Amino acid sequence: MTIIVHTKNAKSLLDAINNKIEKEELKTWEIRKNSKDQILYNHTPEQWSNTALFKPLNHEKGLELRINWWTGKEPDEATKGYILGRFTEILMVHFRKYFDFLETR
Repeated sequence: MTIIVHTKNAKSLLDAINNKIEKEELKTWEIRKNSKDQILYNHTPEQWSNTALFKPLNHEKGLELRINWWTGKEPDEATKGYILGRFTEILMVHFRKYFDFLETR
């Protein structure tokens, strides 16, 4: 599952997300890094932590946030859907001024 964020300035959006997470203003999200030192967004409540993480990627329309997981433990579709919904919520509530619209797949 992915979220495509249609924006003219993906870097500003990405910087704003990282900044809010680092300042702990998004209390249930943290930045994790994979073995390639790439950023992943982890939803920290015990029920969801380390199950499905969003990896930000460049996209022709702006920013893509693709669900990833640690090796061998692919989450079920319901878990992916819950995590996608929660991240969509923070985008709509905290970062609405940074994009035109969202697309989920």
